[in-house]
Amino acid sequence: MKALLSLFALSLIATGLIGLLTLTLANAAPTLEIRVLVVIGAVLGGYVLMQPLLNRVARRLG
Repeated sequence: MKALLSLFALSLIATGLIGLLTLTLANAAPTLEIRVLVVIGAVLGGYVLMQPLLNRVARRLG
């Protein structure tokens, strides 16, 4: 149970970091079209960066 809660907390932190990255980049974009592309790129990029870390931690905890 403790391992599951740790993984859940790490997932929430990762989601928050991806959201912060998305918000920062979207506010810096000058037009709506670029903002849409930035949001898509930030979400996909954040997922690609965080997924290996979450998998490694999940394997270690489980």
